[in-house]
Amino acid sequence: MKDIDTNKIEELVGRVKSAEHKTDFIVSWFAKKYGKTIFRAGNLNEIGCRTWVNAVGDKYICFFDPIRERYTTAINPVITYKRKVS
Repeated sequence: MKDIDTNKIEELVGRVKSAEHKTDFIVSWFAKKYGKTIFRAGNLNEIGCRTWVNAVGDKYICFFDPIRERYTTAINPVITYKRKVS
């Protein structure tokens, strides 16, 4: 059995708690490339984040994922959760 490093566990718990406060919503979309629905946490508080509709009528959202610490773009997304602002 592998030894569990409690410092690493505490670090991960801290990262999850801090990411929760940086998250405004959960977004999901169907990714044709992978043939499945993807769920991600996100916010629109970063420079470059926006929503738009292309000429065909597809909805797009570019958002920042605080857990993966990168920008992501989704086509025809569904916002499934929005955190209440306190």
